[in-house]
Amino acid sequence: MSMPTNNEYRAPDTVEDTTVEPRRTTSPVLLTLLAFAVTAGGLIWWSQSRAPVETPVATIPGTVIEDPATTTPAKERATAAANRERAERAAARPAAISRDARPMAGNAEPKYPASMLRAGVGGTVVVLAEVDAQGNPVNVRVAERSGERDLDRAAMAAVKQWRFEPAMRNGKAIATSVKVPVDFKPI
Repeated sequence: MSMPTNNEYRAPDTVEDTTVEPRRTTSPVLLTLLAFAVTAGGLIWWSQSRAPVETPVATIPGTVIEDPATTTPAKERATAAANRERAERAAARPAAISRDARPMAGNAEPKYPASMLRAGVGGTVVVLAEVDAQGNPVNVRVAERSGERDLDRAAMAAVKQWRFEPAMRNGKAIATSVKVPVDFKPI
């Protein structure tokens, strides 16, 4: 009797599994929630560890403070109430604002004359500017000279372009004059 040569009738000795099972990954949403929970827990722990520890302290009964309404005579209470009312009215009234004109912060720096910069010449020019109620310079002139005509001219040209916060008297803007020192310092 001969053995069948066909392999289909014979059971294989070893069976290899060639199927690949897909890898299961963790959802990004779950990872985000986990990171949030860990961060929140850490912050809670950190804030509690920094809080001062309160230790129980025995207290001694203090003195009893009586209500001033029951101990103060009526005349003194009326005077105190009138003073409080007067102070409240004064606080509600707008305070009279008075200040001088001053240059605004965004004004351009004066241009240093090139010839003066090369020569290393510096100085301070005091410019007198008449400022209207809107903060615009109306008339500009040199009040104190630096000794160099080019520096004086550069200072005047710069101040003519500047804008000012107008002077205030009793809360209203007024026209006034202001002296503005302009420094030129060679490097």
